[in-house]
Amino acid sequence: MSFKSRLMMPLLFAAMLLTLAGLVMLAVSRGGLEWLGVALASGALPSYMILVIGKGTRARTAARLPEVQLVAAIGLALAAYPVLSGATPSYLPPGLALAGYLVMQWYVWVYSSYGRTASGALALGQPLPDVSFDTLDGGTVSTSDLVGNKTLLVFFRGNWCPLCKAQLNEVRDRGDALAKAGVNVKFVSNQSAELSRELAEELGLPSHMEILVDTDLKAASALSIVDKGGTPPGMRGYPVDTVMATVVALDEQARVTFGDETDNYRVRPHPDAFMPALVG
Repeated sequence: MSFKSRLMMPLLFAAMLLTLAGLVMLAVSRGGLEWLGVALASGALPSYMILVIGKGTRARTAARLPEVQLVAAIGLALAAYPVLSGATPSYLPPGLALAGYLVMQWYVWVYSSYGRTASGALALGQPLPDVSFDTLDGGTVSTSDLVGNKTLLVFFRGNWCPLCKAQLNEVRDRGDALAKAGVNVKFVSNQSAELSRELAEELGLPSHMEILVDTDLKAASALSIVDKGGTPPGMRGYPVDTVMATVVALDEQARVTFGDETDNYRVRPHPDAFMPALVG
């Protein structure tokens, strides 16, 4: 498990505790705006993650979460105003608000970034390297099997990732257009076949779409898209290592015609970005 993954949950829990403390003190003080500021500065991020990302209805967010940043900044200002104006000498509320605000900044600027470099294996116009995946019925699919049809490869982190599931739903909803263009869609992760079968049933995939398993991340390693220790703690049954969210379109000769190697796990390409490479 990576250092970022180990640190994320404690920091998020701390932000939630600060939010609760702010709300309790707001009730006790009967209107002390500095404590409202603590709740806003600390609670903007966990509220967003639970109410927006956690619902699994959004496949992407803005890279820097400007709306969340604005709420947190307003909270920090409210918490700091009594001290700056000389109304109260207590530095506790602005200190707590600042702590919550910094947790959000760490999430936005550090945790959300893979720190990846472009993979030479996914260069436009180049054939996909010789890699293979396991099918859910015990077979295999290799690069050579992709020749003859256009292919969309969507590498996702696992069933535990709400952004990933929303992304897969989004692609599935373009199924008719993709089928008409003769495009085969492969959703790929390194989670178990059992978990992948559960997801396939949940998605209700048409015949030209399937979920493949990249056992031991062999293909992801060849493509340089492994996210070491990227699975958050507490995700029982899932591998510790996973993939960096990646979308690749291939032509009939299995050459790359589109590649999205986002450096932010929350920023995924809209289907309108890769559809022209497949149905044009």
